[in-house]
Amino acid sequence: MRKTVKLGQAKRPGKGASPGAGRWGQDRPPRWGWLPALILLTLWTIPGWATGPDTLLEDLHYRVDVLVWRDVARARLTLKSLGTGRYLAEISVSALGMLKTLSGERQESYQTEMVWRDGRLMPVVYREESRRRGKRRLKEYRFDYARGKLELWQLQEGKGLVRKWQTALTEPTYDPLSACYNCRLGFLGPMRAGQVFKIRGIPYPKPEVMEVRVGQETSQGRQIMISMVHQGSKGPNLVFALLDGQLVPQRAWTTVWGFGKVSGELLPGGKGLEAGLPEVAAAREATATPGS
Repeated sequence: MRKTVKLGQAKRPGKGASPGAGRWGQDRPPRWGWLPALILLTLWTIPGWATGPDTLLEDLHYRVDVLVWRDVARARLTLKSLGTGRYLAEISVSALGMLKTLSGERQESYQTEMVWRDGRLMPVVYREESRRRGKRRLKEYRFDYARGKLELWQLQEGKGLVRKWQTALTEPTYDPLSACYNCRLGFLGPMRAGQVFKIRGIPYPKPEVMEVRVGQETSQGRQIMISMVHQGSKGPNLVFALLDGQLVPQRAWTTVWGFGKVSGELLPGGKGLEAGLPEVAAAREATATPGS
């Protein structure tokens, strides 16, 4: 019996799937650039946060293939502990060879600063940055839980970061990286065959839902299907992935509209998140301690 876990509604205040190839970015500006497969699977600090030594908890490297061309880019996924329940997840992508030349030496980076709160990782700042032909683009989504607001700040030449958009933050909302780690670490529920997680994404420019469907475990790993559904789209954008026993993404693939099939494969020599988060271990220890 399939169990659905629903985390928030994709409703923007004030404004009103079967497996297959998605049309990534046809109906909206692409939030995750030309490599959504790895970003789904996948240091700046907030003003007022003290800067301290960080600890690298996970460091994964992926080879990226496009259509029939292999190793056209490399991606790196990291998770760092910033201390006192604060974490930074980042995925960076750099083109190689001919693609590097054709793309204008394009580089992309996606960062999420998160805090451990109420048994899960809550995003505080999510950043999208790209550099191409000497030009830099930056978007910063700020989750202000105290004021109940979600804001988008965008870099403008000569002006710095300028607020472009805001909406009410009344229910749990996640970016792709914080959704990824909450799912992998089991904070949204167990990863069992038939499980479906519906996660409220950032409602810009339109309301959005990330849906994660967990498949059976096979000799190649556990397959999951991730679909992106946003208001006004003609169908979901689909990403498929294979996870190992530790829920580390081994392979991922998707079809990007206007670009073709993009796939990524984990390279040897990386560091997986084996021990989990210190806060989880401390909570379990406190629960197991008599009289706690």
